[in-house]
Parts: sequence; structure tokens; C-alpha cells
Amino acid sequence: MMNNKLELRNWRKQRNISKPKHRVVFANVLKELLEPLYHKDEIPAMVREIMDLYYPEYYPNMLSTVEILDSLTDIRVFAENETENMGYDSELCMSEVIKEISSRKQCPEQKAEWEQYGADGKWLKDKNQDKDTLYKADFSSCKI
Repeated sequence: MMNNKLELRNWRKQRNISKPKHRVVFANVLKELLEPLYHKDEIPAMVREIMDLYYPEYYPNMLSTVEILDSLTDIRVFAENETENMGYDSELCMSEVIKEISSRKQCPEQKAEWEQYGADGKWLKDKNQDKDTLYKADFSSCKI
């Protein structure tokens, strides 16, 4: 089994995710929480509405590092417990998701810019990537 922590470190490096961005993480977790409940086309507007209302861009981060770590770790505990209670090995599921996200290619224009000028901004997917080159997580292989 691959080392998921090392794989994610490599993934963050490739995508220029090098600093904590709590607001971005909050929006991403919110998006993932809404996915089982709503159609994927509805979710971006819902996330924007909630973020604008409860976590506007100018909102000062008043939480300590310990409070943030406690929250993030609690989220991991809930996710791991639910995955295992559903009958799936959480580490194997994580490996499958890492394979899926790692199969995505970067936008060619952005890739050229990053190679020439250095990484800057959010990593963008290649919208024209051949669908046959995208890995889809096989959770059936993760059953306990």
C-alpha cells in the first residue's frame, strides 16, 4: 500500500498548496458535505451563499492553531469512523481517492506559465483531458 501522507505531500507540492488557507478548506469541506444531498450543479451557488453569509473574505481568523487543529482532526475522526462503519477500510479508500485526484492533469497553459515563472495561484485542471486517462476510485476494492 502506498504511503498516503507522502502521496498527499507530493500532491500539495504539485498543486502549489503550501500555506494554510482556512477559508478555502471550510468551503471545500462544505462542498463535500453537500454533495450527497444536492445535484452538483446546485452546490457552487449554495457554498458561495453560505460562505458570504457566515465566513466573508474580510472575516478575521480569531481561532488559535490548537482550535483549528482540533476541528480538522474531529472532521477526520468523523469521516474515518463513518467509512469504517460502512464496511470500508479508510486507508484503502484514501489510496483510491489519491489515485483519482492524481490522475488529473494540469491546464497546459497554466503548466507552461508555472514552469516559466513559478507556481502562482490555484492549480487548474485540464478541461480537455481525455476522460480515458482519468482514474475513477474503485471503492469496491476497499471492502473490509
